[in-house]
Amino acid sequence: MHHPRTDAAAKAADTLVSALITAVNAQDWGALGALASADCTSHGLPFVGPMALIAPFAELRAALPDLHLSAEPAIVTGEEIMVRYHGQGVQRGYYGSVPPKGATVQVEGMDVLHLADGRIRSRRSYMDRLVLVQQMTDPQPGSLDKAIVPTKIVTRFDPPTFLEGVLVGNKGEVYVTPLHEGAVYRVWPDGRREKFFHVEAGHGPWNGAWCMVAAADGDGFFLNVNAADPARHGVWRITADGQGRPFAALPPGTIPNGIARTNAGDLLIADSTGCVWRIDGQGRPTVWLRHEWLAGRPNIGRFPGANGIQVWNQTAFVTNSDLGLIIAVPIAADGGAGTPSIYSEGIGGDDFAIDDDGTLYVTTHPFNTVVRIDRDGRRAVIAGAAEGVVGPTAAALGRDQDGQRVLYVVTDGGMFTLPEGDPVPPAQQTPALLKLRLP
Repeated sequence: MHHPRTDAAAKAADTLVSALITAVNAQDWGALGALASADCTSHGLPFVGPMALIAPFAELRAALPDLHLSAEPAIVTGEEIMVRYHGQGVQRGYYGSVPPKGATVQVEGMDVLHLADGRIRSRRSYMDRLVLVQQMTDPQPGSLDKAIVPTKIVTRFDPPTFLEGVLVGNKGEVYVTPLHEGAVYRVWPDGRREKFFHVEAGHGPWNGAWCMVAAADGDGFFLNVNAADPARHGVWRITADGQGRPFAALPPGTIPNGIARTNAGDLLIADSTGCVWRIDGQGRPTVWLRHEWLAGRPNIGRFPGANGIQVWNQTAFVTNSDLGLIIAVPIAADGGAGTPSIYSEGIGGDDFAIDDDGTLYVTTHPFNTVVRIDRDGRRAVIAGAAEGVVGPTAAALGRDQDGQRVLYVVTDGGMFTLPEGDPVPPAQQTPALLKLRLP
């Protein structure tokens, strides 16, 4: 049974909310101010009167001049209105101290409005400002050229599967790691796969099997393992017959992510907490380099810091996903770290592969692209969501059965997505090992 007073109050609330949203979208600050009482306040702001309602929305529109908000039906409780709103815009102006980078931003918020005589007397906002600032400061690659290459799915995994690492074997097989399973799968060229190795890593957001690098002697590979048990946390040696043992323990709290091998046989481990570890042939770890370029954004970072790592021409290249950087670090004659420099910026890279000529093939995870970076700095997207690259996390170079150069890429099928990202059709949201045919 409907109560006329309740229906009337709800209708009045929807009318007020519609007027508020219309005024904000039109930047009609006079109309917005007319909705406020003379003693209106906004929680946390120093203004009294109409400016208490105008100021926060004016700041938002100055930062996002093309913002368009929509509101859901209001919830009315006596003289209190709760309204949830959302919208999208491109940052063209400062938001507080955050400079514009041209980021597309999703705005989500809820306001609790207290009324007096039909006007807004107080406002308490619950806008998600953390996510707003994260979006504004995320890596922004800008407009990239496209050089799309033929792409084929080798094998699919059932979602939710977070494929994290990929390594090409010496018999045409490919090894992949579904992160949270603590497993390594061996995949044959025809798409058949089998579980090759498993480690009990425990439960946790970072726990599981991560990236791999081939052993210098050709007998298997090294594998990064994030484990709850300190005795299992670090680098494992996996032999060609699928047997594994801990090789180097890393301290609790570290996040061993990417892994590479130097010409001298040392291992370099990208630790997403902000450093690179060096592990010698005896399994002894030391911090090789700790630098601000290897850490994420303080307090607001939503991606890993140091992530992928590869070695080329006596230089270690490291991606920082959260800062959108690729760092180049010379390897000194004694194996130590030289002075780091920024090799590329603006690409939120995950793991990557590097060709003999120094060309980088960078996976961008939630940005759903594989980006080629040439030695002269030119960049181009070689595959995206339309080609089935949804949530690419790692890449490895190899050759297929015909001897054709290919880039193997693993994806998570969109398990980790961004609210401001372009929607991906459900049919493409499948974790997979893909093969990209290179020119």
